[in-house]
Amino acid sequence: MTLPRYSVPLLLLCFFSDPLAAQVPVTEPGPYARIVTIVPKPGQADAFDAGYERHIEWHRANRDPWTWYGWSFVLGARLGQFMDGTFEHSAADFDRPVDPAGDRADNVANVLPYADFTTHGVYRRLDQLSQGAPLPDTTAYLVLVTYRVEPGQEAVFERAIADRRGPRATWYRLVLGGAGPTYLQMGGAVGWEEAVSAMGSAALTLPPDTVEEVTTELLRYRDTHSYTP
Repeated sequence: MTLPRYSVPLLLLCFFSDPLAAQVPVTEPGPYARIVTIVPKPGQADAFDAGYERHIEWHRANRDPWTWYGWSFVLGARLGQFMDGTFEHSAADFDRPVDPAGDRADNVANVLPYADFTTHGVYRRLDQLSQGAPLPDTTAYLVLVTYRVEPGQEAVFERAIADRRGPRATWYRLVLGGAGPTYLQMGGAVGWEEAVSAMGSAALTLPPDTVEEVTTELLRYRDTHSYTP
């Protein structure tokens, strides 16, 4: 959710500059997403879970018009970490979150004592490269493949994706808040068998020297850590 004031000053200028606009509802769906990763402090995983559930209740009590999804990493280098995200926004939506000061204060009370925010990025959905209805959704698992593309090779990479027709997947490109060029490929899975199959089918044959790194991860959807208005 909203990061504390001292975590990312530049983002705060973008997201919290207009408190009076905070109650304006989202009007039109758009292609942008905000995605945050959080690391529970050592020995504080259970306390973080409980605190984050309280924070979700803050969003419910304040009638937040945004939908928030929450997942726990169950495979990959970020095992045990947590990711949340809000999707289908216009860029202007981020100028009017619900009660930024209250959101920040609730994070300070219920989340920050037990965990650290590690990344906070804005991504754009690439509809021309995606297949099927946009992800994420409330499917039990999320297959996440992250591609760190060589600078200057974005067009080559995107052409390689466009030339391939595969199973349902949604592509996002980082636009603000991290090292780029970075792309995310998201696919849903109802169980481990489907997840393993999806990870295999997600593999791309790419031109040489196009990608610096590819990572595959599996995340479990957390209903108690998610919110739909």
